[in-house]
Amino acid sequence: MKHLELRDVEFHYEDGTKALNGVSMALEEGDKVAIIGPNGAGKSTLLHLIAGFRTPFSGEVRIGGKLLDHRNADLLRKDLGLLFQDPDDQIFMPTVEEDVAFGPRNLKLEDIEGRVANGLRSTGIEALAKRRPHRLSYGMKKRVALAGIMAMDPKVLLLDEPTSGLDPRSRTELIKLLKSMNRTMLIATHDIEAAAEIVDRAIVLNVGVVTEGTMKELVTAKDVLENIGLEVPPVSKLFGVLDAMGYEVESLPVSMDQAVEELTKVIDREGKHLHAHIHEHDHTKGGKHVHEHSRGRKEESVVE
Repeated sequence: MKHLELRDVEFHYEDGTKALNGVSMALEEGDKVAIIGPNGAGKSTLLHLIAGFRTPFSGEVRIGGKLLDHRNADLLRKDLGLLFQDPDDQIFMPTVEEDVAFGPRNLKLEDIEGRVANGLRSTGIEALAKRRPHRLSYGMKKRVALAGIMAMDPKVLLLDEPTSGLDPRSRTELIKLLKSMNRTMLIATHDIEAAAEIVDRAIVLNVGVVTEGTMKELVTAKDVLENIGLEVPPVSKLFGVLDAMGYEVESLPVSMDQAVEELTKVIDREGKHLHAHIHEHDHTKGGKHVHEHSRGRKEESVVE
């Protein structure tokens, strides 16, 4: 079942500037998809439009198979959870648990207490229930905002630059959290490395859809990304250099986990090559022989 579907969606700002042009995509249940693009590409606008906050637009947006329009936006919004880029735009209640409870209460959902407990537990912030959210770190504020969304149990999560503004540790923890969630997600971001850890595929957006595919496929389209102001991650560049030097790489890694996996393959293959190369030589017992590989690397071996 398609949880979310867009067909030829177009949207103009009040001054007439085109923000979205002929955007089409579909998310099946459980899909995790990233919308990647530079600032001003229309990523946030797209999420707000899907959530029914931006009207009018042309084209079709279907949520759970139902066509979105201004008359049913409030109803269909119950199936969506939008995480704003800045958590301070989303958090306003005196305590964390009150803030997490606000959404379910506003929607008049049942079992508010159980929903709050689930929201806190799913984001790992049970210990913060009585704390004042505005005194928390930026990373914890993002978790509070996400807990409020999870308490409403939406079918689709819309995440606007979720890793923006986070320190390295908070960023890593949030990536692990989103990766572990069994939810349909649409993530707007320019953090390609973070997206690679979380999503199944990505769509490159620059007002219109530029290209789409897996993250590994996208980093091979270096020129496409650079033309819209994006760069491939440093780890992808590094393995591109290794491949050019003759260390064959099966595919360019995008995330650190992928890099470790690919490097392990390279080391395993090159280690076997070196072992075989050394034993091809007939060394004198107890002697030392220095030989050079065709790639220009020197190896020293001692034969006893």
